[in-house]
Amino acid sequence: MGKKILDSRFLYIVLSVLIAIGLWLFVTVNDEASHSKTIARIPVTFTGEEILAERGLMLVDGPYTANVTVQATNMVLASLTNQTVQVTANVSGIYEEGSHSVTYTVSPPPSVDRSQVTIVSGVNGSVITVEVARYSSQEIPVEGEFTGSAAEGYLAGDKEDFVFSPKVVVVSGRLEDVNQVARAVVTVDDEGLTGTVNGEYPFRLLDRSGNELDLDVTCDVEMVYTTFPIQATAEIPLAVTFVDGGGVGAGEASAELSVESITVAGTTEAVEAVKAAGAINVATINLDSVRDGEKLTFPVPLDDELTNLTGVENVEVTVRFNKQLAERTFQVSNIRCINVPEGWTADIITQVLSVTVRGEPDLLDAVTDESLLAVADLQDMTPSAGGYTATVRVYLNIAPSIAEVGVLSGDYRIALNLTEGIPEPAALPAATG
Repeated sequence: MGKKILDSRFLYIVLSVLIAIGLWLFVTVNDEASHSKTIARIPVTFTGEEILAERGLMLVDGPYTANVTVQATNMVLASLTNQTVQVTANVSGIYEEGSHSVTYTVSPPPSVDRSQVTIVSGVNGSVITVEVARYSSQEIPVEGEFTGSAAEGYLAGDKEDFVFSPKVVVVSGRLEDVNQVARAVVTVDDEGLTGTVNGEYPFRLLDRSGNELDLDVTCDVEMVYTTFPIQATAEIPLAVTFVDGGGVGAGEASAELSVESITVAGTTEAVEAVKAAGAINVATINLDSVRDGEKLTFPVPLDDELTNLTGVENVEVTVRFNKQLAERTFQVSNIRCINVPEGWTADIITQVLSVTVRGEPDLLDAVTDESLLAVADLQDMTPSAGGYTATVRVYLNIAPSIAEVGVLSGDYRIALNLTEGIPEPAALPAATG
């Protein structure tokens, strides 16, 4: 079964170590003699830095540490480390940049009574040398650069399209360091983007030549909220809409456009909406206002959410009729006023209007001067005694529709005289015996 456990050499070694530790603890606890110990690299805590800042100064070349020699019993020394001992120096007495010697104080941890420790201090006594430089704080503009990519069918914005919050970064530090900083640059490098970028991004500090800087400065923020547009794109046809009139039906007219389509960019929702519509309607054309072969120019209408990437602002539209038409001019004497203001009388001065009618030649033969009626609507007139001109609408009182025979639009106006009062009825003829 092997050797007995008490014959084990390993057991004897363990027991010897435990006995030695116990003896050492006994001696240490009962040792009242004072011993020296040097504690290295204790971080120095400075007070009065806000007063330095008010003078345009700051501490540089830190962090600062001190080596301190102390005397105490072994039990006390065991609790004194560079993490428990505190070194404090006051720099409020410094008024200019350069090297300065300042005194520091040493404080044991709260668990140790100050009377139990003698502070011998470092080789230079309780003095530490610090470097002080001129301080500066400046607002640096934030700029953006896009080094990523947009997905197919999408378009990335320009440098000017970046939006930042905040728009500036406050950089603080040594004057000569801060003066090197020209701008803070946010880089968006995401690939295959299909939507506008929104989020927190880090930034780099660059000099005036565009070189990245590695300086001992501080910034008031570590991240900048960045917005950068990624827009959907699509090629959309252009079209016009016709309204029956002047002897022509909407289906009997066609349009030749100088530009048949444009490419637009915008939010995915806006682009999908215009794609679903099938085309961008450039204009609605009343056919009673145009003639065969007439050229018209219209601006390209777009919603505010869309951008015209093609750059074409106006489209020339040539109207074509697919049937033969004739025009005739008639003298309209049947002129009336409606909605005359209450309590007023309208006396029509104009006796005849020249009106042009268009349609298929055989249908025009049925039209006479008496087939036309000119009506002036005075509903919106503010009554006052005197002469006026009023726009009239001309109606064709025959069976064919306006898509077969119709009045061409024009500036048809009449002159009239408005007087207050209601005209008396005409007298009846006298009876004969």
